[in-house]
Amino acid sequence: MGSVLLEIVLRDEDVVPTVELLTGPRVRLTMSASESINDSITFCRQQLHDAVETGLWSLHENSEAPGRVFIRDAEGNEVITTVDPCTNYGSEAIVRA
Repeated sequence: MGSVLLEIVLRDEDVVPTVELLTGPRVRLTMSASESINDSITFCRQQLHDAVETGLWSLHENSEAPGRVFIRDAEGNEVITTVDPCTNYGSEAIVRA
């Protein structure tokens, strides 16, 4: 099963919560640091849902979808490197079930 990485970007200034679908697939939620995360997610609920769904679809159905492999340390707490297998091995490097 593939996964979508959710990034949360906190801004010092007041901003309207926004959702972006990036390569990876990554979904980025940008919000004000002073705002409740629950309020931001509620505000962007449909955009967040659509971005995650599109990201998962791209990962499994679109041979152009890039992917990342996260390698953790022995304790499993820290990401020590990331690799984009498509860059190294081509789009066939992503296993689709």
